[in-house]
Amino acid sequence: MPKAPIVYKSTHRIKFSELDPYNHVSTGNYATFFADHRMEGLRDYAGWDLKTLGTLPFMVWVRRIEIDFLRPARGDQEITITSFVREFRGSDALIECTMTDSAGKDVSRCLMIVAHVDKETNRATDWPPDLMALFFEKTPEPVAVRRGGVTLELLGSVRAS
Repeated sequence: MPKAPIVYKSTHRIKFSELDPYNHVSTGNYATFFADHRMEGLRDYAGWDLKTLGTLPFMVWVRRIEIDFLRPARGDQEITITSFVREFRGSDALIECTMTDSAGKDVSRCLMIVAHVDKETNRATDWPPDLMALFFEKTPEPVAVRRGGVTLELLGSVRAS
């Protein structure tokens, strides 16, 4: 059974300085919103704040970001961004991001590809299994219980009554 991804969630109110002359969020700010969202998520969900990131033996590098612009985001509007790691392919983590408005309608979507880079060699390397596990819900360990000559395998902990 595949593990469920951990979904990062953040909100942002569109500021005047993020707008173009048409009162829409300017194109370049979408990439900033998505990247900042992921970094906030790494801090809040994985404990990787900026100070910690500097001490890790690896770097995370946005290799590519593809953005679909579905409807305009406007000044003073509150948006919600959610994202999760869809899959790992060698050194790449494929991250799906969605930006929605207060009515829950999609404003923008993005696919972000983030590489795991070894700091010592400055080369992309496969994501280690222990790091990949940080992005998925933990599944309970099976527990074997013997009852009347039959061994049952249960998920989760077993308590005595």
